[in-house]
Amino acid sequence: MGVKIGVVGLGTAGITFISELKRYKKKNSIEIVAFEERGPKIFHPCSIPEAVEGRVEPEKLLEPLPFKDIRVEGKAVEIEPISKTIQYIKNDGKTEKEKFDFIFVATGGETPLPKSEKSLKSTKYEDVLEIKRRLEKSRKVAVVGSGILGLEMASAISKHTQVEIFEMGQKILPNFLSDTLSDFLYQKITETNKKVSFNFGTKVDNPDELDSDFVLFCVGFKPNTISLHKIYVDDFMRLKHEDGKGVYQDVFSAGDCVEDKNIPYVAPRAAEQARIAAKNILAIINGNEPQEKYQKIISPCILKAFGFEIGKVGKIQEKESGKEQNTLSFTLDIKIMPFSEDRMKVFLKVDNDGNIIEAQAISNFRSEVRHFLDIFYICIKKGIKIDELRRFELSYQPEICKFPDPITSIAEVISRRLERL
Repeated sequence: MGVKIGVVGLGTAGITFISELKRYKKKNSIEIVAFEERGPKIFHPCSIPEAVEGRVEPEKLLEPLPFKDIRVEGKAVEIEPISKTIQYIKNDGKTEKEKFDFIFVATGGETPLPKSEKSLKSTKYEDVLEIKRRLEKSRKVAVVGSGILGLEMASAISKHTQVEIFEMGQKILPNFLSDTLSDFLYQKITETNKKVSFNFGTKVDNPDELDSDFVLFCVGFKPNTISLHKIYVDDFMRLKHEDGKGVYQDVFSAGDCVEDKNIPYVAPRAAEQARIAAKNILAIINGNEPQEKYQKIISPCILKAFGFEIGKVGKIQEKESGKEQNTLSFTLDIKIMPFSEDRMKVFLKVDNDGNIIEAQAISNFRSEVRHFLDIFYICIKKGIKIDELRRFELSYQPEICKFPDPITSIAEVISRRLERL
């Protein structure tokens, strides 16, 4: 007898979940029904800044769903986890309810806006079109929030007009970068880009009071739960009961709709959670208990803004378990190439035993930050200590002459400092 799975949402988490299921679909009789308001299309929100800047045509952000053997229905309006039913609006406007063996909720999130004609957000395809339309006649734009999305959008908009960034905190990327790296990035942005200004410690309640043509809100992200309570999940990505004392065994969730303020709302997080949910559902289908657990690690998260690559990876559980006082922090300025001024600013946090807790980097040189994040993510996930990392042979060879690999150089410096403690 076949298994019927309902997937609510076709964002990063929904698409990843279906892809993971389809890897094993031939071994299992699975019927997949997806619910998405925009129909059988994939939307690429990570490319919104590129579309606003003009490097990508907005139409490229949408593409047909590559899966031909799944049924796609309209917008889901109610999810009932006890009966495992989904109520949805069909294309003809009629409302129907359907029952499933498993439900996967990947409804994403939204940015709430103050009531004003000047208020805009940047989470949907329609938002991109409206931003580009207004930019054609804008002399100045206000961006509220200097987090990941805010900084990327401000960078994109600065290619067209003046940008003023409003931040409630006292630094850019307040929940992402260390104070030292944040200050470094701020200095670099303000030195090299005269179209950008910052206002720290400022909360924007009334967009109409700002001297700007429109106000782009990149803060206050709110998970979209449809009819559910706040979505919390266990380590297996199963939906928790409202009282938090149990879980719905056959209802899973992943991505931006899941409440977890310790981890950035970014695509790598959504994809990793979705893969775990899919593997655990497959285990149940095959008569086994769920085995895959979500490790609370900030997956390699990278953004590009104002000519810089900025990235971070790190553990979350260390902060939650009270071990913060046993960590050591290092900020390094690493030369990337000989006979060059290109450098990478690095922040590393390790414990007294040399276990890597967190890694951050900023550079304007090619894809060095991406390489840095990938290596440190593997180390964190596999428990490779900083002393082991310095002995790695990495594929690094500058064109000019033999030069120490920046990553093993970082590991060497920190290992020596730990030895002196």
